[in-house]
Amino acid sequence: MFRVAVFVFLLSVQQVYADRYQSRALFSHKAWGVELTHDTMDGALWCSAETGNRANQKLSITVYPDGTLTLFVFDRRWALSERYVDFIIDVDYSRWNMRGKASDIAISVSVKPGEDTGKFIGELAAGRAAALYNNDLRRLAVFTLSGSRAALIKLTECWDGIKAQGADPFGPAKDPF
Repeated sequence: MFRVAVFVFLLSVQQVYADRYQSRALFSHKAWGVELTHDTMDGALWCSAETGNRANQKLSITVYPDGTLTLFVFDRRWALSERYVDFIIDVDYSRWNMRGKASDIAISVSVKPGEDTGKFIGELAAGRAAALYNNDLRRLAVFTLSGSRAALIKLTECWDGIKAQGADPFGPAKDPF
């Protein structure tokens, strides 16, 4: 009986999460997809470009209306304690040392627009593969960048759309869905 109660509780929590966040696929090309997500509780919007690999790991680049870009790597096999972590992203052997956050099944790093951010995104768009390493140089994940250029262009268009929507609170409302 206890197992049934726990199962029902977990399903209801999952349903609340599904009801709160509504996503719409905007684009799919080769290994990449782009989505617009709406948080129905606070009205926030964000855009994400994502790819996966055979190990069911995900690389996601999410852009928020304020211009913050967050790179996530998800792996359901991880059980990470919440803390700051150092990691490396190699894009075709161009090394990017990063300091971000670990939590549960993901690591992430958030950055504001700038020269380095632009260079990193440019390398992702032009590259063939991206690899995640820990500081001991142990490779943890590899992702194809096939289709990344088109996905990152669509991600930028999505971000431009949500950024423009918030520019005039007295202007006509745009429904993203």
